[in-house]
Amino acid sequence: MYRVDRNNFYQENKNASIQTPEWVSNFLFELLNSYIEKGGIVFDPCVGEGSLLNPWKENGYHILGVDIKKQGFEKTICQNFLTFQGIKKGKISLVIMNPPFNVDETTSAYIRENYSGRPLLPEVWLKRTIELFGKNVPIVMFTPYGFRLNQSRNSKRWKCFFNGEYPEITSIISLPKDVFQNVLFHSEILVFNLPQLKGHYFCGEKLTE
Repeated sequence: MYRVDRNNFYQENKNASIQTPEWVSNFLFELLNSYIEKGGIVFDPCVGEGSLLNPWKENGYHILGVDIKKQGFEKTICQNFLTFQGIKKGKISLVIMNPPFNVDETTSAYIRENYSGRPLLPEVWLKRTIELFGKNVPIVMFTPYGFRLNQSRNSKRWKCFFNGEYPEITSIISLPKDVFQNVLFHSEILVFNLPQLKGHYFCGEKLTE
């Protein structure tokens, strides 16, 4: 029997990568693929073992993954995404990412130097994505609830949603809190710039008859 931890990325910074389950990756592919240009690149800036990209690869899409170190994905570009300078050839048709809960000390130092306060890691990855690829690229991002909810009126993140700094959230995908192995964590998936989708899904629901 395994131990289930409640992850707190401020009080207890665990040195662990949380991999996306295959069934979640397959659900996202089934949901998204008809809206994503096949001639473009599906890009994961924290690719890990490559779970999010595998369904796209198997169905003939061009894929690209970046991570600070190789964790099993064959064609990983080993760079820190926060200092990554973008791609040289091709057009990004989708950014799909499950940003880390925790980071190494080098990345932590970079965040402290370049971002004010204590930003959630998905927020840092989202900002870097916008810097590299603009606000109009379709983005699919795993986040804790706190990214979107439970904020004060003076929160910088709260203001970014309605002042145009962040792209429009066009769909929300609810996840069970035990979606990640050995961790209980309240999270969801935000979809930006894909207005063709419904406003809300439960991950795992039947999408076609």
